[in-house]
Amino acid sequence: MHSSTLKITTAIRAGSPHVACEDRVRTAPGLVAVVDGVTTVADGAEVLGGTYADVLGGEILTLAADPHTDLRTALASGISRTAKALGLAPRTVPGSSAQATVTVGRVRGTRFEVAAIGDSPVAAIGIDGSVRVHTDNRLAALVGNRPARLEQWERLRSGAGRIGDQRHRELMQEIMRGLADAVNTPGGYWIAGADPRAGQYAVVADWPLDELTDILIATDGVSVAVDKYQVLTWTQIAGLCRSEGPEAVLNLVDEADASDPFGHRWPRAKAGDDKGLVHLQLTA
Repeated sequence: MHSSTLKITTAIRAGSPHVACEDRVRTAPGLVAVVDGVTTVADGAEVLGGTYADVLGGEILTLAADPHTDLRTALASGISRTAKALGLAPRTVPGSSAQATVTVGRVRGTRFEVAAIGDSPVAAIGIDGSVRVHTDNRLAALVGNRPARLEQWERLRSGAGRIGDQRHRELMQEIMRGLADAVNTPGGYWIAGADPRAGQYAVVADWPLDELTDILIATDGVSVAVDKYQVLTWTQIAGLCRSEGPEAVLNLVDEADASDPFGHRWPRAKAGDDKGLVHLQLTA
């Protein structure tokens, strides 16, 4: 099986009508890069997440197009080129400079291979109905039980607070500061920024193409519908993409976001996040 047997459809959308979308999707035959620009929270930051995602997505697409280049090497080189192009400082901490999560997928021979830095998962739907999900959960594992995160979620669940109120923002800043020593460090978590080593620490997987019917790559603004809201399954998302297209999936996630604007039902950092979705449909 080769790239001509893949039908690729995509959709991206801003999480709020008041801000620009920082998710980016780039595709080529048999190749896709999904980049989720991290919202830059530092005052005076010169390069925003969306700008970084634009440059990185293009670099990765160029480098990963060579089937002889390992995807982790393509990610590392792409990060290096992007940091140089944008003049990023060698050492960055969360929120202090442009960063992004990135997932790249590629047809190579008879297999589909993926590499991920951050929380944009890949779901491979099997001919037998199985679902194989590949993601990088290192940041989630670090943050999940921190006191600031536990307080943040409890305030929302109890109705004592709401997304975006002053204490919610303070707790978010506290969480970010607490990650300063863990970013791009062995034993911590990795993110695309100014440090090319992050590419070599990407989590990788590959599957035989002849065992699959659909492949989905989503940013976390879409994957919440499965792993947090539990209003859709990956199989249902694939079905919607086949019948109505990825935009239909984004519509449903937007509706779920809007149904819980304060985060009382589904505690989360933002009322609505940017959304990016790629559907790769395998045809005979």
